[in-house]
Amino acid sequence: MPSLTVFANIRINDEERFIRMKDSFMSFRGISAEKWVINVRGVYKQDTIIFLKEHLGDKLSPHILESGKGWFHDSRQLIGEIKTDFVMVWVEDHINLRDVAIYSNIIEEMFENGSEYLNYTWWFLGQTRRVYDGIEKRECKFIDTFELDKHKAKNLNFNGNKPFLISLPSIFSKELFLKIINKDDPKLRRWPKDTPFDFEKSGEDFHWLPMRMAIAKDELFACIDDDQNIPGYSLQSRGLYPSRISRFKQNTSEKNMVGKLLSKMIPGAVRHYIKRLSYHI
Repeated sequence: MPSLTVFANIRINDEERFIRMKDSFMSFRGISAEKWVINVRGVYKQDTIIFLKEHLGDKLSPHILESGKGWFHDSRQLIGEIKTDFVMVWVEDHINLRDVAIYSNIIEEMFENGSEYLNYTWWFLGQTRRVYDGIEKRECKFIDTFELDKHKAKNLNFNGNKPFLISLPSIFSKELFLKIINKDDPKLRRWPKDTPFDFEKSGEDFHWLPMRMAIAKDELFACIDDDQNIPGYSLQSRGLYPSRISRFKQNTSEKNMVGKLLSKMIPGAVRHYIKRLSYHI
């Protein structure tokens, strides 16, 4: 039976996110994982570790590493603990909707078919699965698998956009997970270094292909509050999770005068380049 580690490097910085983290964890805590390698940052890091330790006991490898050198740097300090065939990257604002027993079946089918990657969330009411309708697949009971190469990826379309090739909340072969963590890609960051978003690979990052991909037959997890422009997708939109606080707090502050002046004087492309450079500081 293939083995699994649950990995997370998350920031829990307010009470609402702490509550959501607990709800997310409880929704899949019974998953058949050998180990949970969890790093927690933010104001609620100690509370989170205490909560997870209470439920996981010796399965939990807890960390509160926040070096200031970035998400990738700190994550690399933890990956030596991963010895399993697969890694499930946990993101704390997604909720499991299925009996956790299904994940052992999914991972076994991934192992049998040499699958390297399965995104377990962002189902988007079935739209995600339809993105790959034109690709020939090997059909299993719980997943379909296929080779995704550059040619196939170029033809993928999700509501007029290229779908991400690799998303953070996913199940990875250990080899693919370690490759992504250990590689500084892109060289010029797209996102601030303390965030995990550069782990994800856009629809144009063809250099990560080919990849043996798997897709689930049915929805597994769903995001609590982010519809991603698909009306009715999130759990809050479906009425399945309480709306205690808005996802986006209203920001009424105006740019300062210097910022306004610079935005007029410096071309947009240059500003964008400077902004990406600033993510390395």
